[in-house]
Parts: sequence; structure tokens; C-alpha cells
Amino acid sequence: MHFFFNFNEDIPEQFHSEETQKPPTECSVCGNDFGHKHYFIEKAYQKTYDNQNFELSFEYAICERCKKDMMLSISKESMEKIQEYAMQIGAPMNMKDSTREKIDLEFMLNHCIATGKSIEELKEYHLVGIFKEGKLVQLPMLYGEDFIEEYSELLSEETKGFFDDFFNHITVLPPSLAKLLEDEKPSKRPVFI
Repeated sequence: MHFFFNFNEDIPEQFHSEETQKPPTECSVCGNDFGHKHYFIEKAYQKTYDNQNFELSFEYAICERCKKDMMLSISKESMEKIQEYAMQIGAPMNMKDSTREKIDLEFMLNHCIATGKSIEELKEYHLVGIFKEGKLVQLPMLYGEDFIEEYSELLSEETKGFFDDFFNHITVLPPSLAKLLEDEKPSKRPVFI
């Protein structure tokens, strides 16, 4: 399975901003409009205390230029570990009836790309997509807590510090979570690189 299959799909509602209920139009880092360039969206969710629903933990949209700048801040050690880990994951998910010509987008938006677990089986997940000119242009990726935990363990202290700073300054948090985290350092970090 080739996970970087080219799409040209309308942006699924799952990637709309929690605040505006519309697709993001500008970079969370530099504030510039995305224009005709690629951009990336990551949204993170956690189950509520009663395990009945998911609540947004954070979301951000980042332009191609800011993402390239971000990559320069990731330590060489972290980058090597991440690349090795990505190669080990390969393509474990069974896409059922999907083919190169027809990918089941709903399936991809509701199952962990690393383990194949459905959202209902997860306690938390991150949803990542690549976009251009208001269209989803690559296969969306959903990562469950197993992947997120293993991924975090790969990061050097230097890179964890960078991501903590990134998280603290540009991600949009729901007001209830922002208040809770006022005096606490967040334990969750973006996974998209």
C-alpha cells in the first residue's frame, strides 16, 4: 500500500477548524494565507472522562515554508529514529476493498494507519492531512495512542523542548482545556513532521 497516494478531494469536515467550523485559510505560525502552496493540518483528540465522546486537545495548520523551518529544529538523532520507525511501520493496515484507483476515505479517517484500530477502540488520536488550494491532496493519516507514545519516545530532549514550545505558542486549544493547562506543561506533542 502506498500511503502517499495523490488525492484531489474536498477537505473533509474532520479537518475543519473547531473555532470557525470551516477549513483553515492561514498558517498558525506565520499568519500568512496558504495561497497555492501545500499546507498541513494536525488535530488531536482525547476521550472525555466518561469515555462517551472525543474532545479536541489541539489543532494547527502550518504552511510549507514554516514546516520546512520546523524540520530544521528537529535534532539529527530524532530525525534518524523517526525515519527508521516509519520504515518499520510499513503498511500494516488492511484496506479491505480499497485499490489504487479507489481509496475508502471514510475508513482512513476512522482507523489508525499504524495499527488498523478504529476510533471506537482508541482513547486518543491525531488526524493529519496534506492540502493544497483547498483540497486534500494526500491520503489522510490517523494515529492512535500506541503510535503517539512510541513516537514520543523516539524524540531527543532537544526536539521535545522544541515541540513543547511549538505547542505552547501556536496551537488552538478549546477554552476549557486551555484553562486546565494554564499552570501545567502539556504532555502531548504534535506528531506530524
